[in-house]
This record gives sequence, C-alpha cells and structure tokens, in this order.
Amino acid sequence: MGQLLISLSQLAVALILSAVAAYLTFFLFQLFTRNLDECDALRQGNTAVGLVLGAMLIAVAIVLRPAIVVSPSVWDVGRDFFFRVLLAQVLQLVVGMFLAVITLTAGLYLFSALTRGIDEVEELGKGNMAIAGLLAGVVISMGLMVAQAVGQVMGWVASLLF
Repeated sequence: MGQLLISLSQLAVALILSAVAAYLTFFLFQLFTRNLDECDALRQGNTAVGLVLGAMLIAVAIVLRPAIVVSPSVWDVGRDFFFRVLLAQVLQLVVGMFLAVITLTAGLYLFSALTRGIDEVEELGKGNMAIAGLLAGVVISMGLMVAQAVGQVMGWVASLLF
C-alpha cells in the first residue's frame, strides 16, 4: 500500500511540474522568437510556429524524462522515506527544468548564430515550414543529446537526499 501511495504522489508531482515545464517552454520559445507574437501566430494557424513550439515541448520532455525517476538503488527504508522520495523527485524536476531551459536556449542561440544567413524568427513568422522542420529537428536532437547528462545530474541530486 505504501508503494502505491508513493507512486500516486509521484504521479501528482510529475503532472503539476509538467504543466509548469510546458509553461516555461512557451516562455523559452517567446525568448527565442523575440519579434514574433506567438499567440497571434498560433491563432492565425501558423503551422511553422506550432511545429517548433511542439518540438520544444518534446525536447523538454526528453530532457526531463530522467528527472522523473527517483532511483530505487538509493532508497533507504525509514519513517521519512515517503517525503524524501517526493522531495527528491521535486528537486530533480526543478533542476531538470532549469537545465532544459538553459541548454535549449543556449543551443537555439548558438544555432542561430551559426546560421547568420537565415533569420529563423522572421521565417517562422512567414510560416516557412522548411525552417520550422529544421528548427524542430535541432531542438529535438539537442534534447536527446543532453538527456543523458541530465540523468547523471539527477543521480547526484538524489544522492544528496539518501
């Protein structure tokens, strides 16, 4: 029964923090697309903007995936076990969200700097699906590449509590 309670609590924490992560992802997208009204573009059916924003959500989920799991190998039985597991998960998700935002922002700005001949934001505003597909691939690949490193950081965060 205790394991079920922990699992349901972890589910609730993950659900709440995933909503926060989605909001932060939208905020990250707004930072990158500084001269674009994202909400208006989405309302007008700009598929390019929707594709890149969706890819960013997927990339953040990929980066945060290791943060959801609290490794049972570090668990210790005790009275405060339940709260320590939840605290570890919350800390891992918060650190993971921070790392996701930092890495994706840095990666997007670096990619933009390397492709000086293309104004990605302007092209997204025009609905350029080729640029949207390229940016979606860049963002998802960055998420896949940094997820392992984030997993290692998550192990360190959990080890602080157990």
